[in-house]
Amino acid sequence: MRDGIDRRWMMGGTLLAMASAACGQTSKSSDTGSGAGSVRAFGARGDGVTDDAPAIQRAIDAAAKAGGGVVTLDPGTYLLRYRPSDDGDGGSALTLRSGVTLEGTDRARCILKLADAQLGPGSYARIIASKGEISRAVLRGFTIDGSRQGQGQFRDGFGGAAVLLGWKGRCVDVTVENLNVRDAVGQGIMLQGSIESLSRNLRIANNLVERTSFIGIQCSQFDGVEIVGNRINDCYDNAIDVYGDDTAGHSTVVTSHRATITDNQIRGCSIGVFLETVADCVAARNVIADCKIAGVRVNRIHGEPRNLTIERNRISGTPIGVAMGGDTGGVVIRDNDIRSFAKAGIEFSYNVSRVTATGNRFLPENRTTPIILGQPTKLGSTPEEQLAHIRIQDNRVPRGHDPQKLFVNRYRRIAEVEVGRFASQ
Repeated sequence: MRDGIDRRWMMGGTLLAMASAACGQTSKSSDTGSGAGSVRAFGARGDGVTDDAPAIQRAIDAAAKAGGGVVTLDPGTYLLRYRPSDDGDGGSALTLRSGVTLEGTDRARCILKLADAQLGPGSYARIIASKGEISRAVLRGFTIDGSRQGQGQFRDGFGGAAVLLGWKGRCVDVTVENLNVRDAVGQGIMLQGSIESLSRNLRIANNLVERTSFIGIQCSQFDGVEIVGNRINDCYDNAIDVYGDDTAGHSTVVTSHRATITDNQIRGCSIGVFLETVADCVAARNVIADCKIAGVRVNRIHGEPRNLTIERNRISGTPIGVAMGGDTGGVVIRDNDIRSFAKAGIEFSYNVSRVTATGNRFLPENRTTPIILGQPTKLGSTPEEQLAHIRIQDNRVPRGHDPQKLFVNRYRRIAEVEVGRFASQ
């Protein structure tokens, strides 16, 4: 549960270099097979009036039957209507197949547009979906317009997505790049696997995602994903969300590993980067501005987040720079530029352990804003919430900042908390 919304129903240096190298494999998804052709050859008109979903689907299916290939969108507005999904859950407009690349010739002028009035009560619908496992598939170089306002009273729903691949299966060697995704009901882009069958070698790169009614980009149950160079603006919930909890077995071992989240630009979402119950992940060199809750958040449900690095990000205009919630197996917060925050540069909440914060530059809204804040969710709980194995050292703050506000601790129970020098700047 986060921010009062239960999202689980939706899902059934050196470190950076290592993670980037591992996830670099995701960029090798390639077009295979000989099936190829323009969707217009299969009857699509692109006139913004005709329902082009059946024609585009014929082109995708023909390429898949030929062993894979490239299906091309020429400039035009391709209207899409939902129909019962191939996977038996809800509706979808298109089903991407393994081995198929769906590619536009002009990112801005090749538009897949959802028709108005496609949603109803409890709708679970996806503009582009898959069936079972999908592999060696690519989406590239076009615009998806989710026509959110045209869905009337259902425009703010959480169910479904513009792109949702891997439902009831997983994604292997899948790339989503150079898309414009706007005004989607639900997620913008979501790639998922399952606890029993993790998604692998994923790449989500250089996309523009705007004004979704839920999360911008999300991945769950994976081993190896690269989320790089995207722009995510004004999404209702988190901009980038990676997740790996065993909600059924309640295991303390996370199920998602190796995410590299770098060089993204985020503005006006709920949280910029949400690392929830994941391991071996890096969030680096992201520019995050004007988010409603925090720039980056680490959260634990059952599995223990571990081996996470949050470094060289520029975070501004959020109430909290980096928020920590839950015991971890090791989180490093270093060399970030965190400014214009009103509540805290770094906040610890609930039980928090094994966190190092070093080399960060803090520029708060005023001299009495806490730089580091220890804020348990409830005092007097049984057992008492604890802050443990924390190291804070060699961070920079403005000259003249209130020394009583460098580390504000409201925990009653602490163990091995080391607070070192704050340098004036």
